[in-house]
Amino acid sequence: MDEQRLVELDIRGVEEWRSTVTSLLLPLAIETDDPDGFRASIRTVTVGGVRVYRISASSHRSARTERLLTSGGDPFYAVVHQVAGTSRIHQFENSADLVEGDFALYDTTSPYRREFPEGTTLVMLVPQQLLNLPPRAFAQIAALRIPGDRGIGAIASPLLGGVAANLPALLGPGGRAIMQSVVDVIGACVAELLGITAPTRSHTHLELLMQVREYIMGRLGETDLTPQRIAEEHFISVRTLHSLFKEQGTTVATWIRERRLEMARRDLIDPLCTDPIRLIGERWGFVDATHFSNAFRLAYGASPRSYRQAAQAVSQRAGDA
Repeated sequence: MDEQRLVELDIRGVEEWRSTVTSLLLPLAIETDDPDGFRASIRTVTVGGVRVYRISASSHRSARTERLLTSGGDPFYAVVHQVAGTSRIHQFENSADLVEGDFALYDTTSPYRREFPEGTTLVMLVPQQLLNLPPRAFAQIAALRIPGDRGIGAIASPLLGGVAANLPALLGPGGRAIMQSVVDVIGACVAELLGITAPTRSHTHLELLMQVREYIMGRLGETDLTPQRIAEEHFISVRTLHSLFKEQGTTVATWIRERRLEMARRDLIDPLCTDPIRLIGERWGFVDATHFSNAFRLAYGASPRSYRQAAQAVSQRAGDA
């Protein structure tokens, strides 16, 4: 989608809405009790890689099913802010009921369901490398509700409401800075709710840092992904590279390891992935199975095998429900 313009559409009928959502957001299964009478409007911009949507729609239900996951799509964390009305999100065994001012997060790379009585929502699809959180936080992000009336959520909620009401302003010269601030505040909300410390982020060298992270994310499975190689590819010194990550409260090696572990975790909980654990580790750059197992246990509190078995049990219960 073009980052330099605002897209505005009015939709009549659920089939047109299904096609629009697939084109602009993600492939979703959509149902409504009144297919012909269904009406929706959507306004959308993309800023700094973050896709932002203001959606008003008739009552309907949507789902990202296991079958639709195979149709691809970039890995995002979705942030949904309830501008007006109510909605509900289900992912894994978690559910979040949102009222006006609340917002919630979920992982678009795993199945989820949403229910919308008539109302308005702001949806932000945030590339997963932009959220600066520890591994345990990513594992707990499914259908995570942030109340909009207390804590940092009471600060974030008006900010998200302001974004929803002023999408054209994001196309101005300050749009990227605003969006990065929004993402940082969301990360702080998650950290507060989970009782963890959110890494601080300096806006110095931010664009270069995002380019480096994108480069790393596209090559996580390559075992020669060293600081020297990364620095050379971006025409900077290794010292400068380390400085970029130090500003975020981490190191190059730590960030790469955490992303590799997170991608391996996704494969482990994916019911369509039947690869042996050893191959999953190798796919994401862990050539030593023992090292992979130990690193995974340290990050998530369970061995890869136990984590996969627990996820399979949850999936089985959901299928039996």
